[in-house]
Amino acid sequence: MKSILLVLLLSFPLFAAKLELKDGYVAAHTEMMMDSSIDPTNNSLQADINMQNSDITSIKGKFWVEMNLFSSDKSDRDESMYKDIEADKFKLASYNISSVTKTQTEDMYTIAGTLSFHGHEKPLSANAKITVKDGSLVIDATSMIMMSDFDIKMPCLVFMCVRNQVDLLIKASF
Repeated sequence: MKSILLVLLLSFPLFAAKLELKDGYVAAHTEMMMDSSIDPTNNSLQADINMQNSDITSIKGKFWVEMNLFSSDKSDRDESMYKDIEADKFKLASYNISSVTKTQTEDMYTIAGTLSFHGHEKPLSANAKITVKDGSLVIDATSMIMMSDFDIKMPCLVFMCVRNQVDLLIKASF
């Protein structure tokens, strides 16, 4: 009986702790010649993230957003965006974390994983500042996708097209 209890106590640190998301968002930035700032944001980030002990490199899990919750300063453009990305058909975008690797810069990490978006799954890496302060873990990550990689054609007006590249900014506080 003592040996079973000892094994359980010694293996307890190996269990991953679920992190509770307190706040988070995803912002997407792209550009168009006459409208340089196209910055829809989704403040309804969801997460199912685990971490072993306080080891940031052990973070695993999934983030997701509902595609029809992105909004910018122009609601008519948002409606067009929902149509272009087929938000009624592809309701969610998700990111599964496969690994977190420490870089040589303080508090900087590379997060590798898979982005599921618009019916496609693609590998995606993000540069992230991950800090722990006062018992809270904060992830500030940046990455970039090409919409054409997900079979999305960016809209054009005559000769002015929305840029194919979308810069992603993700912030999550646990």
